[in-house]
Amino acid sequence: MGSTQSISQPTPARHRAPGLFGVIGALAVAYLVVPLLALATRVPWGRLADIATQPATRDMVALSVAAAAQSAALATVLGVGLALWLHHLGRAAQCVRLFVYLPLALPPVVGGLALSAAWGRRGWLAPLLETLGVHFAFAFPGVVLAHLFVIIPFVVVAVDSALRQLDPEIIHSARGVGLRPWTISTRIIAPAITPAIFTGAALAFARSLGEFGTTLTFAGSLPGVTRTLPSGIYLERDTDPDTAYGLAAVLIATALVALLVAALPLLPRALRTQRPVAKAPAGQMDYAALLRLSSPQLAGTAPPSLHCAGAVFPGGRATAIVGPNGSGKTTLGGIVSGRLHGDAVLRGSTDISATPAHLRGIAMLTQRPGLPTTGTVERALNMVTSNRQRSQQLLAAAGLAHLSGVRTSQLSGGQAAQVALVRALAARPRFVILDEPFAALDVESAAAWREFFRQDAARAQRSIIVVSHDVIDVASLCTHAVVLDAGQVIATGTVSQVFSRPPNRFVSALAGLNYLRVRTTSSGRLHPDPNGTRMVCQLADTELLTDGAPGTTDAEEPGWWIEAKVRAIETTDFLTGARVLLDAAGYPLHAPVTGQAPPVGAQVRVRFHTATFYELP
Repeated sequence: MGSTQSISQPTPARHRAPGLFGVIGALAVAYLVVPLLALATRVPWGRLADIATQPATRDMVALSVAAAAQSAALATVLGVGLALWLHHLGRAAQCVRLFVYLPLALPPVVGGLALSAAWGRRGWLAPLLETLGVHFAFAFPGVVLAHLFVIIPFVVVAVDSALRQLDPEIIHSARGVGLRPWTISTRIIAPAITPAIFTGAALAFARSLGEFGTTLTFAGSLPGVTRTLPSGIYLERDTDPDTAYGLAAVLIATALVALLVAALPLLPRALRTQRPVAKAPAGQMDYAALLRLSSPQLAGTAPPSLHCAGAVFPGGRATAIVGPNGSGKTTLGGIVSGRLHGDAVLRGSTDISATPAHLRGIAMLTQRPGLPTTGTVERALNMVTSNRQRSQQLLAAAGLAHLSGVRTSQLSGGQAAQVALVRALAARPRFVILDEPFAALDVESAAAWREFFRQDAARAQRSIIVVSHDVIDVASLCTHAVVLDAGQVIATGTVSQVFSRPPNRFVSALAGLNYLRVRTTSSGRLHPDPNGTRMVCQLADTELLTDGAPGTTDAEEPGWWIEAKVRAIETTDFLTGARVLLDAAGYPLHAPVTGQAPPVGAQVRVRFHTATFYELP
């Protein structure tokens, strides 16, 4: 064997954009920069210090910064709250967004007129404002109100976009482990959208500094009261152009400083390199410790059974949900766990359909881990356990102690899937729904987790529902099964009952059996028939003969036979034979073959001396 060598620490690869995009981008930058450079040539740099220190300039700068700071703060609070509300509003959110974004399209003077009609001295709210002694028009509060009307959409756009990019599985999984809405909002959603909040606030502040038309129309331009820098620039433009250009330079510098200051809190995150973590050797799973640390809070008693849409999940047992793609397996799990609203869900005799997901005690894990996007693995567990020591013990028991300080965004797919399993167990749920839980795991890790859940199911203290296409998961973990097809429950019972009499082709293929509905003749020939009363499950002692082979007739030999076409060679062994997939009048038929397999597409007669049937009603 050769010497071993460690893989160097990788860095993300950067890919070049197509040349056309580079040209377009350069033109766009030039279009934005050239006017600013031209403006710089008009600024009277020799007089700039005098212009900036004039009392009128200082008043305008102070008033502009104060108005921008106050309006940006209000816009951030209102905009973040509005964006979060839109995120939960459903279909009506599109209509609300239309009105929220409207100020971006309105001419500034129209915005000022609208504010005057509502908040002005003759506006709708004038009687109330007079009673309270509050005046906005031609007063500093009016400047703040005018700026606020213009800049709220900037915060909403930034935060709303970030929320829509947030993986819904993160929220669903947090509810499934029992986190309350306020905890989810403050400890998961808020950290995830913090960059967007800072971006929106900075854009709002900068836009507020440059606001002119709405302010002038609603609040006027009274020196020292409502005159902002943009208003001063406009007034000086005709009387003293040099002063106007100098004030423009002051305004641009103020906006740049504001944007740079707003970007400082995001600098550490921007400089942090997102590198995948090389998988360190995982520790040995301590089954006894993990079972003890994750025991349901009401340990010692079996949970009640769950009922939904005709499916029955016995309490304290492991039940498989099987069915073809699109049959409704994940949908059924979502309804049971509270992620979706639909059929009634009974826990024992109690209807929990209206119970929020975080109060059901049903943790559902999908193929997407749903871990928080910020913070470390230990922090993700601490949200559930509220106990750092217990979080560390859980990770150690699962053999994942080496991931404790790793950021969740740096985990590999398999590592994240295992951390998600530990996080769900940390909540000590009485019900766990595992939707393709081991798809991202390597063979060794998947085997370890199967053994854990096998031991967990044997204690009968937790109900486990497994959604899987893997017969290993079903056979090694589950005692009961629910079969779905086209959104309907078509079979329930023990695994042996369901798989010994497959209710559809999917289950028969999963069990390695055939699903061929036939009628028989006295000669032993099987005729595929959708209305037949016998179902072929297993074939053995099979012999394939090409159609018209000499010496073969219906009655010459005992057994059964059928005409079919070779669709595919499933497995082959040149010593012992092969297993082929046949097409018998549109029905798939799996048959072992002794000797060399026929070519794909060949028309054959299949004779099998041993067959297992079951009668259909």
